[in-house]
Amino acid sequence: MNRTSHPRAKPRDLPAVRQAILQVTAMLLLSACAMAVAPVASSEPATREPGPLVVLTAGRFNIEDPSEGPTGGGVEYRWAPLDRWKLVPGMGFTLADGGVAYGYGTLRYDFRLGNSWFLTPVFGAGLFSNGGDVDLGHAVQFKTGIELSARVADRYRVGLLFYHLSNAGLSDDNPGVEVLEVVFGIPAGR
Repeated sequence: MNRTSHPRAKPRDLPAVRQAILQVTAMLLLSACAMAVAPVASSEPATREPGPLVVLTAGRFNIEDPSEGPTGGGVEYRWAPLDRWKLVPGMGFTLADGGVAYGYGTLRYDFRLGNSWFLTPVFGAGLFSNGGDVDLGHAVQFKTGIELSARVADRYRVGLLFYHLSNAGLSDDNPGVEVLEVVFGIPAGR
């Protein structure tokens, strides 16, 4: 197995580690502040179903060693929950430093935690273009993760999404990568 292209194969750069830690900390604090005001700002009853959302993301790849992971962002469209199973289909893309690109489709399920909070498992698959410090060994990548979000101001969703990308053994080189993103959902069509 060739590990020379793996994100963890480079020597550590201490200033970059500090910068990455500050960026991730800032993302966490911003999300925590937004979610802390969610119960005060939201008066939507728990029975109302969320509609479609356009979701903007910003985050960092390879959070277990942030000095070597690129930062990036993306856009995702999430349809309204499907009638019978309440699954939420989504489709989006993420771009990051160094030419990293990931286009994907997902399925989610929103578990409600009170009137404003959601815990959402995420499963998906897509095509990944290696770039910069991230080489995942295959173009096909599977996405599994969890999102914690809150409805804010009776419309928007703000939260944190943690997920793992892996080619699930489609090639001998399967390093995988963990990603942490801040998500901001804007209602579409309401």
